[in-house]
Amino acid sequence: MNSQSNRSMLFGVVGGYLIYLAYDLLKNLINHVETTMPVWLQILVIVLFAGIGLTLLVSAWLVWKKSRQDQDKNPVNIDDRESGAADGKDSGET
Repeated sequence: MNSQSNRSMLFGVVGGYLIYLAYDLLKNLINHVETTMPVWLQILVIVLFAGIGLTLLVSAWLVWKKSRQDQDKNPVNIDDRESGAADGKDSGET
């Protein structure tokens, strides 16, 4: 895994969690669950969480898509890496 796919995965997880939190807050608002937060603040938090979560999910998809395109342009040949390591030509050896 490269750093781009790690970033994409992290953005996706955080974005999905924020969407889940927004959904849970909206469900509690609709069901009139008692809370100490004013209604206007609940709505503001729901909109912010949903907006940021959606932005992170779209960003994760775009980063993932770009990393896949970069990987297709510069493929890594696993056979070359294995034969180099078997011959003792590993870059870690001096």
